[in-house]
Amino acid sequence: MKVLENKVAVVTGGNSGIGKAIALRFASEGAKVLIVGRKEETLKDVAKENKNISYLTGDITNSNVVKEIVAKLKKDHKGKLDILVNNAGWCPVQPITEITVEDYDRVFNLDVRAVVDLTTQALPMIIKSKGNIINLSSVGATHPAANLSMYVGAKAAIENFTRSWALDLAGYGVRVNAIAPGAIDTNIWNATDLSKETLKSIEMALQRPFLSNVLVVQKK
Repeated sequence: MKVLENKVAVVTGGNSGIGKAIALRFASEGAKVLIVGRKEETLKDVAKENKNISYLTGDITNSNVVKEIVAKLKKDHKGKLDILVNNAGWCPVQPITEITVEDYDRVFNLDVRAVVDLTTQALPMIIKSKGNIINLSSVGATHPAANLSMYVGAKAAIENFTRSWALDLAGYGVRVNAIAPGAIDTNIWNATDLSKETLKSIEMALQRPFLSNVLVVQKK
């Protein structure tokens, strides 16, 4: 019997990078995995790699999409959820001199608000299964770097939510943990709009062990 046989998992941002790797590993260990993302084509590609993977297309900053995730779990898995992986995130690489409140809203809506929304909506199922919540943080949450203030600020919030939720839910038999990767070059790295000088500085920064796992440059 495989480690995750008969388990059901949800992985947000499961169509690329770390989320894809988690989804494929869970599926290979026997779990039924629902991946969620905005790009149907890449979601389909991941689902084709393992029969245990299904997908739902949508933007999790929209609460109606979160409701769709819960509804799909109820329909396809009788309301069972053992593992929730809050992986989806976005990171503008900009100094505070260039950041706008719209940048803040975009980062915190996805990296923080959507995590709270999905977690709270899915919580009755997780409590029932005495399951697990895994939040993706970053080493940058405790070792911040220049030009990443919005991202590392959001991840610092996620780490503190994780600590508090672990205390809140321990009595229900639910485990809550955060993973804080260093720099990982995934396929959502996008630096096409940067000057050579800026690109070089980010490439050098990526060699440091305390940076975020995902760097996505906001296009102007």
